[in-house]
Amino acid sequence: MVELLNLSAALPALLTFFIILLRVSAIIVFAPIFSSTSIPAQVKIAFSLIFAMVLYPVVKQYIHITDFSIMNIAVIVTREVILSAALAFCVHFLWAGIELGAQLVGFMMGFSIANVLSPEENLQISILAEFESIVAILIFLIIDGHYIFIRAMADSFRMVPVGGFILNQSVFDVLNKLALMMFGVAFKILAPAVIALLITNVVFGIIARTMPQINIMIVAFPLSIGIGLFVLGVSFSFSAYILVKYYNSVFMHIYSLLGVG
Repeated sequence: MVELLNLSAALPALLTFFIILLRVSAIIVFAPIFSSTSIPAQVKIAFSLIFAMVLYPVVKQYIHITDFSIMNIAVIVTREVILSAALAFCVHFLWAGIELGAQLVGFMMGFSIANVLSPEENLQISILAEFESIVAILIFLIIDGHYIFIRAMADSFRMVPVGGFILNQSVFDVLNKLALMMFGVAFKILAPAVIALLITNVVFGIIARTMPQINIMIVAFPLSIGIGLFVLGVSFSFSAYILVKYYNSVFMHIYSLLGVG
């Protein structure tokens, strides 16, 4: 009888820890860096348990569950997974824009025929898109973006009650702004290379029409690669600062999402 009383007394604490572990593990599954398929599942489980144990004494005061019915727990689990996915996709929108622009530049340079396997998404993308993605990840780590993301994960328990996240119009407005940002970062960071390659192709087209005896394909292919790589190398001097500004905007949108959800 005493053991049953002790178990019933410990049940709210166990459920609180489970809810914290659920939100943390769901964020790690979808989050940037942590969601990489190159990280073993055992490591992700260990990270989730460690984060949950560290956050438990800090955020348990914000978790108040009075209804322990199966239906209510199922609703809480569903809303927690949706919230975690929404938080993680905020950064993924930015990386998707960079990969989109890099795919276009790689196509114009002739790199689209050589794809590599991306360890982040387990998909085949062009070499240039993978390179730009790695650069974006390195900048994300340099500015301590992973720490900011972990801090936002901890603040989410204070700003969004457990099971209280709702997909309303304000949430979709924030996601819509992030989707627009995806195209904006693709244009601002990779526009110099796209414009340079477009002018190069126009020049080659004019040469091919005026001097058809020149085998333009043999000349155009290596020259397009050289011009594209040169412009990308030169644009790195300012594209990193642009990317940092976009990261700061993404972090603001993450907290906006927590405030309106």
